[in-house]
Amino acid sequence: MQVLRQYLGGNGLGLKFIYDEVPPGVEPYDAENRLIFASGLLSGTSIPGSGTYSIITRGPMTNLLASSQANGFFAARMRFAGFDLIIIQGTSTEWKYLWIHDGEAELRPAAHLVGLDTWETEDHIKNEVGQKRAAVACVGPAGENLVRFAAICGDHGHVASTNGCGAVMGSKKLKAIAVFGERSAVNVWDPERLRALARGEFLKGAEGVFTGATVKSVGTHGWFSPNYKIGNIAVKNYTTNVWPTIDNLYGDNIRPVFESEFERKPRPCWACPWAHCSDVKITKGPLAGYKGEEPEFETLTAWNPNVGVDDVAWAVMLHNLTDRMGMDAKECTFAISMAMECYEKGVIGSTETGGLRPTWGNAAAVAHLIEDIAHRRGFGDTLAEGVMRASASIGGSAPDCAVYYKRGIAPHILDFRGKWGSLFSLATSDGGSFWASPVQDPDVGNMEPIPLFGAEEIPRAAARSVRRNIVYDTTGVCLFFLHGPLASIVEAVRAATGWDFSKNELLEVGERMANVARSFNIRHGLDPDKDDTVSPRVASPPVDGPAKGKSVGRVLAQMKRAYYREMGWDEKTSKPLPETLHRLGLDQVAKDLSGRGE
Repeated sequence: MQVLRQYLGGNGLGLKFIYDEVPPGVEPYDAENRLIFASGLLSGTSIPGSGTYSIITRGPMTNLLASSQANGFFAARMRFAGFDLIIIQGTSTEWKYLWIHDGEAELRPAAHLVGLDTWETEDHIKNEVGQKRAAVACVGPAGENLVRFAAICGDHGHVASTNGCGAVMGSKKLKAIAVFGERSAVNVWDPERLRALARGEFLKGAEGVFTGATVKSVGTHGWFSPNYKIGNIAVKNYTTNVWPTIDNLYGDNIRPVFESEFERKPRPCWACPWAHCSDVKITKGPLAGYKGEEPEFETLTAWNPNVGVDDVAWAVMLHNLTDRMGMDAKECTFAISMAMECYEKGVIGSTETGGLRPTWGNAAAVAHLIEDIAHRRGFGDTLAEGVMRASASIGGSAPDCAVYYKRGIAPHILDFRGKWGSLFSLATSDGGSFWASPVQDPDVGNMEPIPLFGAEEIPRAAARSVRRNIVYDTTGVCLFFLHGPLASIVEAVRAATGWDFSKNELLEVGERMANVARSFNIRHGLDPDKDDTVSPRVASPPVDGPAKGKSVGRVLAQMKRAYYREMGWDEKTSKPLPETLHRLGLDQVAKDLSGRGE
């Protein structure tokens, strides 16, 4: 019970187990690496969006910690089947899938599933186990072929994508995990209070902030307008911040198009009242008849402005193709846009691409590359290593075109040169995605607005906010519902557990997680000078747009030192200080870092 109170669930417990069970020297594809599927403390409850699960492993993109989340139904079905965590270790000699149902788990042969995409795999397994309501998390061809940025996908479009977790699953020859239980709820301390929260202040708090209000009304497409106004949209591999038809992608404009021209049908996740996820059918043009999932804000950016394509129908197709192949859209789009820029500049030609012409706007060439990457065919084999490694392999000026962070991981599909807080959060993240949100937030002590280019304010705000943001992934609740008052999350924890839990205790859980994550990475070779950094392209100033001339490169080093101090870490090595770890009850971690705990 003490461990649960210290880490809550989801990513919290996953971090504890990955730290305890994956010592230094265990590489991402080693049999002894763990692949952890973790439901959250609130997964499968009445709290909105509580079908989210976390994947925790040592990832092949950075060779450091991987922490990724996916929504849908998997975590709820997993808890109904009687499991909170699934920890995979070892490597099979033959392809298998894991079938978990009503307290039982069995490995089944999966050789007949090899080669199927993620949607086909999911549908086939549901038929095979005889349960249409089962949730399936699986890899596609990319995971089978150890594409370094392969993802784990399920529920027809919900993807745990960051840092190659699907490649780790593929290295273990595990094609899928399917889960189902006959229960329709999980046991909580005070179900009536939790239901009242879910219908009342928890939901109202989420709807009362920009994120929730926007997603509820027009989906994540509502983020195009505010991000474009600060130069935060990724356009043609960061070569420009101007997209002439950006208005067409704004939420108030594009959602009616999906409603009227794409036969949009809402498809909500577990306990979600907003139902912003949808299935669509293309009704016009050369792709008429194609059915798939409506792209989110980032994947619409990925397959329209970032590759120079000005056709939403193609974005629908490319988004779904990436998911069905089982790949991280972030890494995939920036690998392809880098190749496009290199082709435009003559760094590569038809000899390298096998005759393919990856010019800006050539959507058919993009589709071809996506499939080639997933199957490691031709030039796709080079890009399958991810942006940083592919640029080094191409050579010439290609590394100057590469958009990545840390030891080689693509950012979220925005141009954060116009928003240093987000850029800094990704550069210093220990999980591969946002673990800080340096914005005004009285709940964590950020009382004033944080300037977009505030080199002094951002590190302090990030150190305070990381305690909150990392806690989100312990809950098993969709991120969109967690931006309201912190008191609502605290009340939900109390109702679920019966603990006399406080806001300060919740923030301490977050601080503990951040320190365990950094300590894991320190033990596995993190060098803050090489890892808490960005590529030359990301450090360069935009050539146009609202952030023209702004460059984080000259101040990033001093920002990092300030952040480490605020976190209670060594200013040079970023190693958590013994007194910090002791305060958080992490004495064994302190011994490990001092060399006395091995």
